[in-house]
Amino acid sequence: MYLKKEVSIFDVMILLAVTALLAFAIWEGPDLRSLVIFSGLAFVLQVFLRIRYRESVKCPHCGFDPILYKKSPQKAADGVNQFIALRKDNPQFMLRPKPHIKPIYLGKDQIKALNLQPSAQPVSKPSHDAQQ
Repeated sequence: MYLKKEVSIFDVMILLAVTALLAFAIWEGPDLRSLVIFSGLAFVLQVFLRIRYRESVKCPHCGFDPILYKKSPQKAADGVNQFIALRKDNPQFMLRPKPHIKPIYLGKDQIKALNLQPSAQPVSKPSHDAQQ
């Protein structure tokens, strides 16, 4: 997953160096027209970083998009359903192993740190007759 979604100072320095090289190659010296090149390169880099970040956040196993979920849970659910429908009919995914998700086990000290109280009484399961 790519965590970088914004242009950093290091990226700006690299863009300035590339712009300077292009200015010297085209106009044989510094020129104000090179600001157009710098602006274009900065725009393309910002768009590239945003697209790469958005695509890396999506789950490769189910297609869940947490950024879309924050805006519209229904659209995120539709996206997951569409991903699963496409995956079901795709022969490349049929023999692919299922993702191994490890369960999270909390120790007693972690439960105390989270202020969670373990239940003193076991939770009873509802009987099948009560549901009918």
